[in-house]
Amino acid sequence: MTACTKSTKRMRQAAHGFAAFAMLAAAQAGHAQSGIQAGAQATGRAEAEVIVPIRAVPVSDLSFGLIVVGTAGDGTVEVAPDGSPPRYTSAARSTCSGEAGCAAHPARFDVAGEPRRSYRIVLPDQIRARGTRTGASLAVVAIRVRSVNAGTALAEGVLDEAGQDSFFVGGTLQVPAGTRPDVFRADLPVIVTYN
Repeated sequence: MTACTKSTKRMRQAAHGFAAFAMLAAAQAGHAQSGIQAGAQATGRAEAEVIVPIRAVPVSDLSFGLIVVGTAGDGTVEVAPDGSPPRYTSAARSTCSGEAGCAAHPARFDVAGEPRRSYRIVLPDQIRARGTRTGASLAVVAIRVRSVNAGTALAEGVLDEAGQDSFFVGGTLQVPAGTRPDVFRADLPVIVTYN
């Protein structure tokens, strides 16, 4: 065999080996590519529940009634949200003799919304009442709330099967000694939201 024949034979073998390698590489690349293209498909879900908006309607205002305070000392009037009789301390006294409109009582709000849902009541810790004539200011502190349907819960209520509830708001009015006669008023902001 001549050197030229040997060289040609080696070139054919190398070409055959290269072709086999190229076919194997192409097969592996095709297999890898098919793995990339083959994907998994899944379907999730998006959902929403629409419910009745919650709302609160004021029925009666928080009233500390008709009071008098002496010149010698401060006094307080405490109105409980559970409807128990008001408490007068130190120099503060009630001057209401039973006529309508002068007795102390808690505020009342009626709530309506989605049946059997619980809700939260947000109130300020304290507010300031301003005199309509003198411009003097009295503090209302220890503001508390009580729901009819959830009487033991603090600042929470529950709507009944008809989507109804009521809650009452009480607080303590601080009256300094020598407060001049006036009518004192304050806004009582209330927010109700579903839990």
